[in-house]
Amino acid sequence: MGPLQLLTLVAGLGVAGLAKGATAMGLPLIATPILAGVFGPKQAVVIITIPIVVANTLLVLQGWRALGLLRSLLPLVVANALGTVLGAFLLAGLDQRTFAILITAMVAAFLLRGERIVGEPGARRAKILTPIVGFAGGVMQGTTSISSPIVGSYFHALRLAPRDYVITLATVFQLSSTVQVLSYWALGLFTPELVTLGVIALVPMLLALMAGMALRGRLDPVRFRQVIVLLLVGSVANLLWRTFVA
Repeated sequence: MGPLQLLTLVAGLGVAGLAKGATAMGLPLIATPILAGVFGPKQAVVIITIPIVVANTLLVLQGWRALGLLRSLLPLVVANALGTVLGAFLLAGLDQRTFAILITAMVAAFLLRGERIVGEPGARRAKILTPIVGFAGGVMQGTTSISSPIVGSYFHALRLAPRDYVITLATVFQLSSTVQVLSYWALGLFTPELVTLGVIALVPMLLALMAGMALRGRLDPVRFRQVIVLLLVGSVANLLWRTFVA
């Protein structure tokens, strides 16, 4: 690995960590393509799982006082876990192009008409949508490793406060990433070399994560929602690029 590649990795992981700390999303979206350019796609996905688990753990611990909010989202969490397992089995035979188009349509609907689609968080419509979104996000996690477009856009439509948004999203992502890690471990994908690289990647990511967590406290709700929209659009663009171009 040359100096330029090393600098690119550190900068990429830093930007990814900053986004993760501020919004609870953006780590795999930003870091995976950068890592893939150096180590290859399969290796990049395995490497990035280690920083993801650590980052989500820190975010959950930071916001543990808000975990009571998750009681109303238990159907989403359970459905998300089931969807992740199913997505892993469907990965080989699923038509990725059709799946990417459906995801893009769902995100667009939530961003443009989310509040009317979901309604009040306690309304019957929201209760019905919650497990559906969780399951779809889990399938997306299992097939593409990026579930933020659908899950993030759903929480965005609920207009959660920044702290509540981050803790709920981080907890859902932590569950999905835990299922992934256990699956990769069972399949023997964690080689000593990839684990070492994953641990090394923690250094720039954690430093930037702390900065992002501090930045989040300075963002007003309107600005925070604008950042979320940008990340969601970027996440969908990344998914479409990987599906139709790369």
